[in-house]
Amino acid sequence: MRLLSATWADMRFQLKHGFYLVYVIITITYLIVLSFLPENIFSVTLPLVVFSDPSVLGLFFIGGIILLEKGQGVLMVLVVSPLRSQEYILAKVISLTIISVLAALAITFFGQYPTVNWLLIIISTIITSAIFTLLGIIINAGCNTVNQYMLKTIPYMLLFLLPCLSLVGFPYSWLFTIFPSVAALKLMLGAYHGIYWVEATALTAYLLGFCYLLLRLTVKIFEKEIVFQD
Repeated sequence: MRLLSATWADMRFQLKHGFYLVYVIITITYLIVLSFLPENIFSVTLPLVVFSDPSVLGLFFIGGIILLEKGQGVLMVLVVSPLRSQEYILAKVISLTIISVLAALAITFFGQYPTVNWLLIIISTIITSAIFTLLGIIINAGCNTVNQYMLKTIPYMLLFLLPCLSLVGFPYSWLFTIFPSVAALKLMLGAYHGIYWVEATALTAYLLGFCYLLLRLTVKIFEKEIVFQD
């Protein structure tokens, strides 16, 4: 019940500060740009846009949210409130994931992609959003300004996104699937271009396990470096 209340409070917070309006504008912009692309480029670009969308949302928006809540004294109240750190973090993940899923479905539907696996789009978007939102909370540790946060995101973005170039294909490129970003992108591409159910199941299981470990790490860092630092 606390998690549900916290998630609803986060959604109202995001609505109040214009997050939903911003994302409607971003989604419309994506659709306009995609509409001008030739079919052969469109078939590759749309899945990449849908993949990058929750990545950007989770990584950059969560930084601004936490810094904003720091300034408003929300995190100081968290210390004495019945809401646990894990519930606070999960509420952030869920609320931002809802926006990501809605955007992914809207871009795919209005982009009129010919054949899609809608369930796989939802699963891959949820996982991608969760990973990058948790990563954003970790990066936020020790940051007091947006500029500090943005600078800290650069090496993390390079570490997570550069390995995705392995999907271009070269000898032993499959080894890069160990990177969660590569596994998540493979799952996302599979939703549009097709994927064997065995591979999709294996990728999903691996990514869920990674999310669980990342959540535990995030809670520890959040409590040590963000909550009690205040």
